[in-house]
Amino acid sequence: MNTAPDRPTLIGYLPPLGGIRKTGANYLRHSSLVNIGDIAYTYAGTMLTCGRNFKPWNFTMSAEEVNETCSRVIFFIPCRIAPPPFDADGYPYEVVTQFIEKLKVPFFSLSESIQAEGYAYESDLHRRLSPKVQRYLHTIAERSPVVGTRGDYSAEVLHKLGIRNVEALGCPSLYVNGLQLPPGLLVRPERQNIRNVAVCYSNYQGNAGSRIADVLGMAVANGYHYIEQSFALASKALCYPGKIEAEDFFKARRIYRDLHHLAALLEAGRLHYFTNYRIWKDFLGRMDFAFGARMHGLTPALQAGVPSLFIAHDARVREMCEFFELPFVAEHDLPKRIDLDWLLAACDYAPAHRRYADRYASYLATLARLGITPNTTPEGSIADFWEPQPDESVLAEESTVTGPAEAARFRELLALAETIPDSHFETITAIRSLSQDWYQSTRSPANHHQPADR
Repeated sequence: MNTAPDRPTLIGYLPPLGGIRKTGANYLRHSSLVNIGDIAYTYAGTMLTCGRNFKPWNFTMSAEEVNETCSRVIFFIPCRIAPPPFDADGYPYEVVTQFIEKLKVPFFSLSESIQAEGYAYESDLHRRLSPKVQRYLHTIAERSPVVGTRGDYSAEVLHKLGIRNVEALGCPSLYVNGLQLPPGLLVRPERQNIRNVAVCYSNYQGNAGSRIADVLGMAVANGYHYIEQSFALASKALCYPGKIEAEDFFKARRIYRDLHHLAALLEAGRLHYFTNYRIWKDFLGRMDFAFGARMHGLTPALQAGVPSLFIAHDARVREMCEFFELPFVAEHDLPKRIDLDWLLAACDYAPAHRRYADRYASYLATLARLGITPNTTPEGSIADFWEPQPDESVLAEESTVTGPAEAARFRELLALAETIPDSHFETITAIRSLSQDWYQSTRSPANHHQPADR
């Protein structure tokens, strides 16, 4: 084992920083990266803790290999304080738990957070966590000197599990700004100066009270841009139209509510999807204002100095906004008729500007206390600032604008999908659920056919 400081830090986990080429060979890998917003915090955390001396973990490199080739392991893997059904989203809890247990190099977890679908902070969330999730979290706490969380509520949940070495550190996606937030955020946006607006919204939980249909309708009516962040129907329409299946439309009905809004945005060339952080940030930097319910859909806009209003549709967004005092409104507090003037009036960065410096200094102090030399100068500014450079093919793909021809084909598919009743897809979903339960039962340690762990 070699823990020399010149050995790279293993970062878990890190999406492809150059972006993802939209080829048939890349499709399966791309579709497994459900939320491309992960780039916003993993890139920031990597730059702050390692500079350029890092290695990404893709869940295949063994602990033994890591012990021999890396100096330490730092996890930026949030949303793993996950009650059902989120604990069945494909994250390999048992595999990662065993990986951490076998590590001999120093290990740190600096971005834990809850997963939630509701806005309220549930006092009994810890009681709903499955044994595999609890074991994972306790293993992290046993190996990491400090368990960093994105906010105070996540820290409280871990405390209730009996985990005491917890500190609310905030999300590193904000700290990429260095000593202070861009001064331009302090200038209150004025209606007469707003020409380009970006919407970064979400309803991937399928919440009944979601306002996404209203927001998308507002975007269509006013010529706003909509940025998709998840791998779903909209991103497939942009990147892999040949991979669209009928079931995608069924899922999309639950997420977007009105799919004709997507068709209109596609036709206007105002539907976007990015896999490289720099392309994403540069696009948002051309906006005058941004708003939405995607926390990490808006943090690149903040780095670009674009005033942005967060819509807290769940406890995760609420927690992070409250920690930094970012301007936000609860989704259920949005007016019946949402207009730009109302959103602009709620966008005040003065409290966040005052709070941010203390949060950033505390984060750097924690890194130093843990023996992690941050990539900063003695004064705290970022010493070696870098952004993920895009692959040239990715830059070309993600700069392409769609138009009427693509929209016409999408509408043709949509018209056909609307003739298929929901009951058809509900049956398919039930079959898939039963088959997955069957598969999981064969992997249970209690099953006598299960081989012993190696």
